[in-house]
Amino acid sequence: MHPLELKFAEHATVDSDRLVELCVSMGESRAEEVISTSIEQLWSCLEELRIAYGHQQLPKIAELGAKMAEIAENLGLSLFAKVSRDVTYCARRNDGPSLSACMCRLHRLADNTINSVWDLCDIRG
Repeated sequence: MHPLELKFAEHATVDSDRLVELCVSMGESRAEEVISTSIEQLWSCLEELRIAYGHQQLPKIAELGAKMAEIAENLGLSLFAKVSRDVTYCARRNDGPSLSACMCRLHRLADNTINSVWDLCDIRG
């Protein structure tokens, strides 16, 4: 008998129309710069969030979740934005178990989402 293993998979959802809209409104070069900066900000926020979570700094967690939601929404990363808002909500409510689950989901989602953005940008590049 084989032990069962639970594996979570998060599928990235990127609104490619939003990325195209950025390219059209800003020009390809400027849009690429904005997207790159935004992705770097998301990675930075994720690292800060990991540290804040380790220290159970709930106000900081809520602040970072809200910041990431705004950045993600501007890039058309609706699921990433939603999970970031969930992190904010759980931190504000001091709901430890739900916050833990949302943090795990956010970190799983981050790699796939950000890589998908880069892939879409490479296709258009």
